[in-house]
Amino acid sequence: MKESFKTVIDISSIVEFFKNQPVIRAYIFGSYVRGDYRLDSDLDVLVELEKGTDLFKFIKIKQQLEKLLNKTVDLISSNGLSSRIKPYIDKEKVLIYEK
Repeated sequence: MKESFKTVIDISSIVEFFKNQPVIRAYIFGSYVRGDYRLDSDLDVLVELEKGTDLFKFIKIKQQLEKLLNKTVDLISSNGLSSRIKPYIDKEKVLIYEK
């Protein structure tokens, strides 16, 4: 069995990073939560952003996270989440940060 995402992803660094960002809540979901990740798997992160956060800031957050973790990040805003995909994400998401 693979290691928990909490031991392979530096959650404390993500939390520290989000403290200075317009992020209200952040969740990890996908292969790292399910335990079926590979070394080249991206990290799926769902964020709830403060009102007024623009696309440029969202992209900057994604880029900075990727640099921090040295890993591709699939960053998804809860505002832009498809109603067809939402139930699947809700089922497996794990809260890692809350302001």
